[in-house]
Amino acid sequence: MIGAAGRLAPGFRRAQTWKTLLAYLLALLPALVLIAAAFFKAGDPALFADQITAHQVTPASWSPFLAYLFVAAELGLAAALLAFVWPRVVFSLTIFLMLFFIAVTAWAWAHGNAEGCGCFGRLVDRGPRAVIIQDAVIVATSVLGMLLARGFRTRAWQWAVLGVLLVPVIVLTGFGSTLPIDGVVVGIRAGKDLSNVAFEGPAPPFEEGRALLALVGPDCAACEAGVPALKQIAAADAAPRVLAVYAGKPGAAQLWRFKHLPNFPVVSASEKSMRQYYRRLPVTFLLENGIVRQVWWNRVPSAGELVHD
Repeated sequence: MIGAAGRLAPGFRRAQTWKTLLAYLLALLPALVLIAAAFFKAGDPALFADQITAHQVTPASWSPFLAYLFVAAELGLAAALLAFVWPRVVFSLTIFLMLFFIAVTAWAWAHGNAEGCGCFGRLVDRGPRAVIIQDAVIVATSVLGMLLARGFRTRAWQWAVLGVLLVPVIVLTGFGSTLPIDGVVVGIRAGKDLSNVAFEGPAPPFEEGRALLALVGPDCAACEAGVPALKQIAAADAAPRVLAVYAGKPGAAQLWRFKHLPNFPVVSASEKSMRQYYRRLPVTFLLENGIVRQVWWNRVPSAGELVHD
């Protein structure tokens, strides 16, 4: 009997090893999805808070807190899945979070408030059905991973790995909105076509030739400070045409014109429609035939940068 048990032990250990390996591979799917989703949310938590508010499931005053809470939860779960600590517990928490997201999305969908799920920031624009299917796949994957991880014991080195992974979790959660990752989070870089930007009311053509598109708005000190540079650029012969877009109501844009008396046209666009183009104002795009050639995030370029471009 003892000899038979001894012969079975290596096979049993090999089976456990394969189960653990498969469970870890299954853990990678929710981990990568959570990292991608949380990264874009952490990069612009204000936008994510607006998307939470739009679902009308919780009071609007809760949205900023919930935005940071969900980012921390998703990044924390992703780190635990990658380190594979207490996998059955972490898989269970992942299942709970996904079921919660499914319930919220379904409720918002049923009440006509599911526009803009907020799952991946601006990266992917999907409807509630696709969101629910994605979360259901993660639930199924996590259930299988939890079953395969039965009997697994977490090693000390895995806790050390988790400790290392928690550093970027803290940095992204607490400081993601201030990191210089505008191009990645917003998704606009050289080569992007901006010729279809929608304005409220008529706007001068900027789809042909070189144009400088400056996005400005209310309560923006950097926007105010950039007006002299925009005027200087607009007055220079060798510079591109200047067009300022005020992210706000037409009346507020008109007051902005009266205040600064610009020598370049100023149009307005709703803040909701313009929010896809920035994290913080101002943002300035150098366009050639409507195609982005250069971007200045959170500032207006000096006249020298454009005249001698």
